[in-house]
Amino acid sequence: MYIYSLSVNNTIRGEYMKKKLVLKPFVLPTIYITLIVSLMILAVNTLYRDNSQDKVNEFISEDIFDETIPVINTEENYVLSPYRGDNVTEKIGYYNYQSDEKSQEKSIIQYENTYLQNSGITYSSENEFDVIAIMDGKVTKIYDNELLGTVIEVTHNNNVISVYQTINNTSLKQGDEVTAGTVLGQASVCKIFKTGYNLHFEIIKDGLTIDPNTIIGKNIKEI
Repeated sequence: MYIYSLSVNNTIRGEYMKKKLVLKPFVLPTIYITLIVSLMILAVNTLYRDNSQDKVNEFISEDIFDETIPVINTEENYVLSPYRGDNVTEKIGYYNYQSDEKSQEKSIIQYENTYLQNSGITYSSENEFDVIAIMDGKVTKIYDNELLGTVIEVTHNNNVISVYQTINNTSLKQGDEVTAGTVLGQASVCKIFKTGYNLHFEIIKDGLTIDPNTIIGKNIKEI
């Protein structure tokens, strides 16, 4: 009885272990499905990451570091100084009725026994220097003045006229179109300014002379 009972118990225990080790029918399909879904998610994430990186690289290479993108020419957007050269200084400034007495004294032009209030700015240098157009425009007047030499007037948009006096070596004629930075001629010597090379420069806005420094360096759209 003892031996039989042991054998029967072992047989029962063996059958129980076999049943315990057998997987249920739905387990393997579930594992397969989970594995497939995981692989699909991994593939999608990898593809998205690669495409995103390509877009970043494309943006950086084409839009930021593309050497073919033109550089904005700031000279076309801002009013230039009327000269080009080294060691050019403002010899006599614009006479402002509202400035202090000391500033007004520095803005007086003396010619023989006559004192004149400067209606522009007189630039001067020991060396000859180029006189240039401050903005795009058209030469509307060009003539010789007994005291100031050759005078060139350029009409611009926004009711602005720039006047360049004491000019030498100009090849322009009335009606010529000029662009910002165009060389109009060279500074010269005249009867009023007898020392050094000089440019007497004026701005007329809406029919009135104004201080050129109020628009030089200013954005053209703001004039």
